[in-house]
Amino acid sequence: MKKIAKILALTVCAAGALSLSACSGCAGTVTYKTDTSPNWQIRVGNTDELNEQSYFMSHKEVATYSISLSGSNNSVYSVEYSDEGSYTTTFYAMEYDWSSQDIPEELRVEDTTDYIYVYETVLHQPGAYVMGSERHEFTNEVTTVSYFRSAGNNLLPVYSSQDIKSTAPNSLSPSTIYGCYIEMDRAYETYYSRDGLTAVTEVTRGDGDMETGTSSAGVGTEYSLFDSSSIAVALRSMSQTGTQVFDIYVPVNGASARFQAAWGSSAVVDRNNQDYAPIVAAMDGAADAGYILPGENDEGTVEYSLTPVTLSLVSDMTGPTTTYYYASVTNPDLNTTRSVLMSMEEVVSFNLGTIIYDLTSLECVEI
Repeated sequence: MKKIAKILALTVCAAGALSLSACSGCAGTVTYKTDTSPNWQIRVGNTDELNEQSYFMSHKEVATYSISLSGSNNSVYSVEYSDEGSYTTTFYAMEYDWSSQDIPEELRVEDTTDYIYVYETVLHQPGAYVMGSERHEFTNEVTTVSYFRSAGNNLLPVYSSQDIKSTAPNSLSPSTIYGCYIEMDRAYETYYSRDGLTAVTEVTRGDGDMETGTSSAGVGTEYSLFDSSSIAVALRSMSQTGTQVFDIYVPVNGASARFQAAWGSSAVVDRNNQDYAPIVAAMDGAADAGYILPGENDEGTVEYSLTPVTLSLVSDMTGPTTTYYYASVTNPDLNTTRSVLMSMEEVVSFNLGTIIYDLTSLECVEI
């Protein structure tokens, strides 16, 4: 189960009372779906938000994040990250043809199209594992693409791909530097059925004992389903309160697992704290461009509030967790900061610290 959490983190990515939305389907059936809303819009609304005229059909949101590492507490070895590392996300919408020849035949739906969202991520992360006087240089390169339906359709996954070239921690106390890390060089493509009940995953590039091939898995349950590559958008769509429980399909494992998102309290970003300076500058730039519309407080200063959410595996052994910090949704009728992802903190295995992703640029460009 720790492997599931580790792989989810590569694709960038708490206990408590469950805050679930229960609704009845056919007699004797109860479903527990997490409510999803288009919190990336200025006016959120409750209806199906995607159509031919939707804003993200003609615009792309592009966000860039710096990468740093802090808090390592492993006495045997450490990880270092170069200042040249970056993480970029792109978010937009398009029309999807369910009869396309690219889709596995058993999943095609003739004469059917949907307006869907597209979420792309690119991770570039040079670094090194250090053990005494020895160093092992590496560069993580991870690219993901995910397609999913509207918030009105519960962001049901449609397609995803992961191209992973990564060097991950492998042991708490290795005897040599070669035991510090494990390398992965793989690529996956997953197609989902329109009803979200089936996922077909193809390994298009494998390493070691991993062979290319195709597998099919039943993934539909009474809980909402998200793809591991779109989880940051799924969290962005949630109510920012309580704890939500849902399933995440992890193509690297060819199976889904149950996760929970535990939300914390909203807090105002301190402009005088230099740790937040890049985030504030990025938000200010988006405000100057008119993409977000923050107001001023009583002293005439523009304020930003953020709300944390911690994603963890529902298990006795949760493995590493990731905490996301989204711009707070204080008024869905005038959602001035679009619930932008402002920062992420990803706990690294084996006491190697926490990876911090901080927003450095936010812009919206015409397609």
